[in-house]
Formats: sequence, structure tokens, C-alpha cells
Amino acid sequence: MFKKYDIHLVSHTHWDREWYLTFEQFRLRLGDLIDHLLEIMDSNPDYKYYMLDGQTVVLEDYLEIRHKNREKLKKYIKDGRIFVGPWYILPDEFLVSGEATIRNLLRGHRIARAFGRVMKSGYIPDPFGHISQMPQILRGFDIDNAILWRGFGGEDSQGKSEYIWKGPDGSEVLFLHLPKCGYANALYLPIDIEEALKKVETAKAECISRAQTPYLLFLNGVDHVEPQPELPCIIANLNKRLKDARIVHSNMERYISKVKSSKPKLKVIEGELRRGFKYTILLTGVISTRMYLKLANNRVQTMLEKWAEPV
Repeated sequence: MFKKYDIHLVSHTHWDREWYLTFEQFRLRLGDLIDHLLEIMDSNPDYKYYMLDGQTVVLEDYLEIRHKNREKLKKYIKDGRIFVGPWYILPDEFLVSGEATIRNLLRGHRIARAFGRVMKSGYIPDPFGHISQMPQILRGFDIDNAILWRGFGGEDSQGKSEYIWKGPDGSEVLFLHLPKCGYANALYLPIDIEEALKKVETAKAECISRAQTPYLLFLNGVDHVEPQPELPCIIANLNKRLKDARIVHSNMERYISKVKSSKPKLKVIEGELRRGFKYTILLTGVISTRMYLKLANNRVQTMLEKWAEPV
């Protein structure tokens, strides 16, 4: 226990390009979301940061229907207010080759750099488990951290939120494990201060029970949700009432930096992360669905990697 905690509140959305709606239906919603985000950032400098889910493909999807906003979007990314990358798309690590995972990061970096800045955060919360080589792959792109949710927890862990994850080649990254509710423990903070305080105290208590540093992570977002324009006002009002904590509107890079600065002694974990069923669900059935698509992808992937590119 620490006397005072810094709560790093990270605003974000988690974006499935196609799920219970079609790609084009989700893209229309993405257009509205980023339009709204740009309006908020234009009008309120106190709304400091927003994370576009660790992906860059959303930039391509958005600009195909809102090309006039390219320069404005680029400015906020370059200024470090909107965070994109390091991935092109968030991967399902067990359905593609190791080379495809590397190319995913490579493409994500190229696009993010073209917009002015790459988020150097190994943000992969939602894949259904993680390959053992991920620390090695991340380190190859100068990323020294991984933020994960599924695939670890419960029977596999000591119930902490910070670890060191070691790959088979000896590569190590700081591993930050999200709460049981994943990337949504500060979703929709109420405008009513009493209701907001109740929600914050509940999330804070869970974070404190697991944290090994005085820095706590609140994630203000979930699947396909738009940013809260009133958030700076809510944070200011909460800080007047909180006694043992202070909330700052933050980003993943800043939070990671603070955790590292406290130099905690952390347990080292190794190997692939594909358990933790008592912590959150791990949808393992995705490996065997629509096998015709997976077989076709494997054929094309092999042809590209082993024949076309070498030739």
C-alpha cells in the first residue's frame, strides 16, 4: 500500500473493423467517432490525449471517407495528442506466421511515422492468447513493454498487474496486465460527481489490490465508443474529492514511463500466455471456425513468404 496514488486515465476506443455489423457499417461509426474527437480537440485543449487502439488501419479506413481531415489528424498525431500504432491491425497471434506478425508491426510503424509519430507501446489486450516470442518481436521494434488482458491471470498469476515477460531468446519486456474488466474500468465516467466517485473508488480498489507501484491505470473506453467531451471537467471535480489519489488525463507511454521509474521488483514469467480462464474468457474456438478461410490464408502466406519474395 502507498499513501498516495497517481491514476493515469487513458481515453481510447477498441475497434473491430467487422463484427456484429458489416465493415461499412462500422466504418460509418468510425467516421463519426474521429470527427467528434477532432472537434473536441479543436475546442478543448484540456482534453489532452486519445488512443486509437494500437492500430493504424483505422486511419486508412477513416480517410477513405474523410480525406479532407488528413492534415488535421496528422497534426494531432504529430503533436502527441492522438496515439496510433505500433500495429497495422491487432493480430490474432496463433492464426498467422511469425513473419506475418513482424510485417504487421513493420507496416504499422511505416504508416504511423508518415503521420508523425509511432506509439511505442506493445498494446495487444484482446487477442486470444499470446505467442512466447512476442517479447523478442517487440524488442526488435524498440518496444520494451506489453499491455495484455486475455491469456493470463487467475490460476497462472500471483494476481498482480506488473510482471517481466521473458521470451525464449532471453528478451524481456515490462508486462502490464489489465483488470478483470479489461480495457473498460473507467468507461463512461458519470457527470454526476457522486456517481463518478463511486465508480472511481470501485476501480481504484481493484487496481490497488494488484498494483506494485503507486501508478494505477484507468481505461476510459471500450468497443466502438466515442470520446467523452466532458471528461476534463469530471477529472477536475473528482480530484477535489479524492483523498489518497490524483487523476491525470494520460496516455500509455506516460503510464509505462511512470511504472518503470518506480523500479519495482517483479516476478518473471516465461512462455506463451494461453490460459487464465478464471480471469477472463479466452475464445479458443476461433482457431477452428471458417477453416476454408484459414487454409486459404495459409496457402497465400506460404506462397508469399517462401516463394514469391525470396525469388
